[in-house]
Amino acid sequence: MRLESTIDDIHGAGAEVIAVSVNDDERQAGMAERWKLKHITMVADPGGEAILKGLDLFDPEDRGGIALPAMIVIAPDGTEAYRYNGRDFADRTTDAEVMEALSGLNLDAVSPGEWVAEATAPADLGGFFPVDRYAAYFAGNRFGAIAIGGRLPDKETAKIARDHRVMAETSLEAWEKLNS
Repeated sequence: MRLESTIDDIHGAGAEVIAVSVNDDERQAGMAERWKLKHITMVADPGGEAILKGLDLFDPEDRGGIALPAMIVIAPDGTEAYRYNGRDFADRTTDAEVMEALSGLNLDAVSPGEWVAEATAPADLGGFFPVDRYAAYFAGNRFGAIAIGGRLPDKETAKIARDHRVMAETSLEAWEKLNS
């Protein structure tokens, strides 16, 4: 959802966004519908066999197997220009780091069309994070990170709390932008 809110910048930097998860096509369509994802190509990889395991982004122990959060920028020659592997479901990179990696590639802007799901979203989206709780969740994350970050004695651990605060803040900004 954060990436959808900055999609013009991403396309301007010459990139497209592809989101891969273990959800099947129907749940991918539901996620795109729920979070208003129009410019992010959603790819289903149930079991992680086609893509996620090969990228070392599959956790077989969590909930029967899930994708690990990550961001990979792939250069036109197929090499990784940037990779961020999250430690858990709440660990995300910053938009600034991704944009810095993209700008370093000096690509021409792209204008892809909107992504259209090949499947129909299920009527029941049970298990998806409730949209009406999004702002409160990330506001709580932000304040928790501020409080915990102020108590941490070493700079390395405090940086993790600071990074989490920034992630929560940018998530809230993206939410406001997409819902204004």
